[in-house]
Amino acid sequence: LEKVRQLIADWQSEWGTESTWPKKFHEQLQVAQGRGRLASEAFFSQCEAHIEGGRWLLWLLRSITRKGFRGTGFKVVDSYEQVFDLLTSLLTELRFFEVKLDEYAPISPLSRISEARYYFTV
Repeated sequence: LEKVRQLIADWQSEWGTESTWPKKFHEQLQVAQGRGRLASEAFFSQCEAHIEGGRWLLWLLRSITRKGFRGTGFKVVDSYEQVFDLLTSLLTELRFFEVKLDEYAPISPLSRISEARYYFTV
């Protein structure tokens, strides 16, 4: 569990607390956009790589919990609580980046997602 904790710490962005992430994201995006299209694409590629790294860490935590923890009572409970804390921080950052990437660089433009027609009645 200690190795996974370190991997997650290394994976996490250096943007400070969660409340500052939107501002930091927009600052970094503006810098990239100011440098041109290639820099913007590189920025989004880095975001995508960050997401993939986070998903791998999720898989790793899942595989650890599937194996279970050895020990008695409080030790096992403590291990699961540590996993829960790691999972919470990991998912928070992962979801932030997934939403931002989808918002600014969607895989499919919204116009192609659905051909549903909307009808209004008067």
